[in-house]
Amino acid sequence: MADQAHRRAPDNQTEENPSANNHAYEELRHLIIAPEQEELADIQERLDDRARRTRDVSSVVAEAISMRRDQHGERALAQALAPTVQETLRESVRHDPHPLADALFPVMGPAIRKSISEALRGMLESFNEALEHSLSARGIKWRIEALRTGKPFAEIVLMHSLLFRVEQVFLIHRHTGLVLSHVVARQVATQDASLVAGMLSAIQQFVRDSFDSKNEESLDSLNVGELEVWIEEGPDAVLAAVIRGHAPSDYRLTMKEALEEIQQRYSSALENFKGDAAPFLSAEEPLIRLLAARHREPAAKKRPSAALATLAILGVLLVAYFGYSMYLRYEWSRFLHAVRGQPGIVVISYGREGGRYHIQGFKDPLAPDPNTLLKQAGLDPQNAQFDLAPYYSLDDSMVAQRARQLLHPPEGVTLSENHGELHVEGTASPQWISRVQERAPYIAGVASVDTSHLQNSHLLQLNAPKSAVESVILVFPIGRAELEAGQENTFAQIQKGIREIVYRASRLGEQTTVELTGHSDSTGIEGTNMLLSQERADNIRGALVRGGAPAANLHTRGVGATQPLRPEDTEESRRLNRSVTFRITFTPPSSGN
Repeated sequence: MADQAHRRAPDNQTEENPSANNHAYEELRHLIIAPEQEELADIQERLDDRARRTRDVSSVVAEAISMRRDQHGERALAQALAPTVQETLRESVRHDPHPLADALFPVMGPAIRKSISEALRGMLESFNEALEHSLSARGIKWRIEALRTGKPFAEIVLMHSLLFRVEQVFLIHRHTGLVLSHVVARQVATQDASLVAGMLSAIQQFVRDSFDSKNEESLDSLNVGELEVWIEEGPDAVLAAVIRGHAPSDYRLTMKEALEEIQQRYSSALENFKGDAAPFLSAEEPLIRLLAARHREPAAKKRPSAALATLAILGVLLVAYFGYSMYLRYEWSRFLHAVRGQPGIVVISYGREGGRYHIQGFKDPLAPDPNTLLKQAGLDPQNAQFDLAPYYSLDDSMVAQRARQLLHPPEGVTLSENHGELHVEGTASPQWISRVQERAPYIAGVASVDTSHLQNSHLLQLNAPKSAVESVILVFPIGRAELEAGQENTFAQIQKGIREIVYRASRLGEQTTVELTGHSDSTGIEGTNMLLSQERADNIRGALVRGGAPAANLHTRGVGATQPLRPEDTEESRRLNRSVTFRITFTPPSSGN
């Protein structure tokens, strides 16, 4: 087509135009190739775009799974999806187990209730049966037999009282020997049902082959130890009942009727049986009816004679008397144990004489009254006599109680005692603090007094100006005992604060001590630094005295570089170590006498 277009061009043009020809060629090329290029570009874009590719896959994923299942790939599909489903369930339970619990609730609830009820019913039946025979002469005889033979008592009871019991019933397909249904009585240990059915079928075939029996003839019973197996055969099914004991002959008629009912109800399923036992799940109902049991009738009980009734009443009264005596003895023992653990009471001895308990020991005056403790324990105080001599208990709680009684601590003060040391905490007046320090060592059981956590209520109002003075650091130049320039206002505030503290403390009856400590940095000789630090403290004290601070309350000391305020890792830290600091303490005037 391009050649034809190229050949027609000279008919209409007298002179060839290369530029026009190229343009026409490109237009023709675009008309021919453009649709395919657009489709290829769309396909490439679809492959590169994850979102579009995901939408395309999501639209056919359900059909793909169905197709794979139709192609007999259920096992491969299950193996591929199993890890994802398991991890999804695990994450769902870890994040929020309630949705899964709600989904399983309709199934789990009835199953759990049925299991619990069956277990309880079986336990109660066994308990009632054992209890019925445990206290009789026959029960004692059976217990001896259980000890002699090593068998459980319940098994001995069952062996002597049971006429017969059908423990298991098998429904077996006659032609294949496979188990169609299987029921078991409660508390019966079972083997693999398929294995038992195969064994029965093999035995039947062995009998036919060994004795050249016709197909219509079969083995109708066999014995296995204490068990007997009855067998009934139908056209397509076989019933086998495992019986303990000796069943009556009419039980075989019951088996025939049950087999006829099953043969009639499941005739089509039996004829077309290919190994799937699912259609026979409902066949358990007629099989369960075959799980019969019958026990020996208990012998008629003789009515107890009047003598036996009298002996029984006397026995009950005697047991009640001894039981009540043991109860009282236990209550008194428990009471004595509680009294011995009571702070302030020491029991040395106790005994019973003349119907009363006599208790001897010691009692602190602050300990509770033993008669009150008796009433609280529900015992009669008239049945006890206490001979308790007075003494001072050194128990921590008793010492603390004695201290509270003698010292009368104000509100907000707590007293506690620990191994002879009285701890006083809180806020109190200086008069009460002085009384504590004076009287507490004379209290019985107090060896020392700790008032480190006891605050003087009068001095609490001085904490703010005291902290303000103690937070100030006056700095000095290197090797000089005069203040650096620019600290005049700070010094004036220190001077005013010390005067105010001394004045207010004296009005509260407290003596003030202001300690000025001179420091130096680590440069220079140690002896020179010590003298320089002392000179710095003395200069500040002289300036404070000249400003009106009482000289008797100001004390100085120089420590050189032995007590630096900062590690000397920067020049600013070294500068702070060339300083004078303040420390203020308060003491009652009487403490200095």
